[in-house]
Amino acid sequence: MIIEKQISKTKDYYLFLPHPVQEWCNMVISEPITKVNLERITNGIFAFTMTLLARDIVTPSQYEKAASITVEQFSLNTLGSIIDFIGVFIILAMFWMLFFQMFHRMKTYDYHFLHVHMLALMAIVIIPFSSTFSNLTPEYSFTDFFFQINYLLLGLILVYLWYYAKSKPALLDPALTKAEATFIFKKHLVPPAVALIGIVLILVNSRYIDFMTDVMYFVPFIIMAIFFRNPPVES
Repeated sequence: MIIEKQISKTKDYYLFLPHPVQEWCNMVISEPITKVNLERITNGIFAFTMTLLARDIVTPSQYEKAASITVEQFSLNTLGSIIDFIGVFIILAMFWMLFFQMFHRMKTYDYHFLHVHMLALMAIVIIPFSSTFSNLTPEYSFTDFFFQINYLLLGLILVYLWYYAKSKPALLDPALTKAEATFIFKKHLVPPAVALIGIVLILVNSRYIDFMTDVMYFVPFIIMAIFFRNPPVES
């Protein structure tokens, strides 16, 4: 319900734009900004961001000499950062797959889609920093919400992009069926829904919060594997 209201609100703002601006936003992109170029920059952003995540695997400051490393220190610090790296990497891989599943079912895009997609790329680039901030303090403060909010915003942008593309048949592959378009839309709702659950878990602030947030990295893939493994088949 919250996601549907946000989409409706965004659409209402769009309708209040001057008619020439709406027409410009609806113009199909022509050379040299092609669909292939958009896919290339998206690939580049994802590759850069995934590589940047490795910087979060930190060695505690007390490790001045290799001989001083203990199993306890490694388990509490370095191993924890490695788990976070794997989890955030998995989330980025999920978004990469979702974005390119969307691209695969589009034949072109317009300026409005391009501009919103650039916001999505901005949210992607921020992920390594927001995930790092969540580990700055032992207490659960705003830094813990930063990553989840970043995660939620990226998910909402992805949902809106497909919602917008679905409402513009000229942007879609003619072979795309209505059932498949709806199936993809529901699939795109999974990441923002999981991000909302993550925010609730942080608010609850139970003693098992570290374990639960680690598990949440894998929840979207589990949901998609169970409920969205096979797209609908036309009868």
